[in-house]
Amino acid sequence: MALALFSWGYWGWGTATRQLVKSFDIAEQERGFQPPVFVDCRLRRQGRAKGFVGDSFKDLVGKSRYEWMQGLGNNNIATGGKGVTIKNPSAVGNLFDLAQRTTQERRRVIFYCACEYQSDGDELKCHRHAITTLLLAYARKVGRSISVVEWPGGEPAKALVELDQKLFADVMRGRKSVPLASARLKDFAGLPWGSALEFRCKLDGRSGFVMVGPPKFATQKDDSGYWYLPVLGDHDPGVSKDSMLSAAKRWRRERGLDPRTAA
Repeated sequence: MALALFSWGYWGWGTATRQLVKSFDIAEQERGFQPPVFVDCRLRRQGRAKGFVGDSFKDLVGKSRYEWMQGLGNNNIATGGKGVTIKNPSAVGNLFDLAQRTTQERRRVIFYCACEYQSDGDELKCHRHAITTLLLAYARKVGRSISVVEWPGGEPAKALVELDQKLFADVMRGRKSVPLASARLKDFAGLPWGSALEFRCKLDGRSGFVMVGPPKFATQKDDSGYWYLPVLGDHDPGVSKDSMLSAAKRWRRERGLDPRTAA
């Protein structure tokens, strides 16, 4: 069986790390795994996302589930250069070894930085792509099959969700988020990017397909909040399921969300 790792960007999660960890743990539990181990691959642990500054995230998940591999950071952040230069390419061996060890415990590794997506069309924007390239080369060198994919992985899924009349109308008119009841987080925590959801109006049975991503959590000023499914791209309420899935595959490819493997 191929060794599996996840790449991920925490953009938008800086004030909701507790909910983030909850959803990741649920998703892995549903797939038969223990809670994942997180590897911070930033050169510097700074920024506006307070939940990821310094040891904040480590303190939340515990030191057994967190490791900072600064050597995998983009050294051009420090030098002011353009593009990507991994500070210490050989550190990828440490990431590989960690994934090997944790797989014995039925845990998988998620290595992360801030960037939401690895690329935008043909333009590479994130150094996680370079880390993955190094991982694949290392795996070939040691003769190990490996797969690296953006969290939560998986092929675009299909599902049916019923909405009340007003929310259905709002979504069909272009609303960019669909509230998700906490009780349904278990069903959607591992929803793949670009999934085609059929939203159906409870009142009259009308339906339409919309492309969505995995759940996110919106934090409000009073520290409360709610789960929602983000609507991706522009959508045509009359589009067919097959057309939506085709569009989803293109959307994923343009953002570097497809798996990369080494046999």
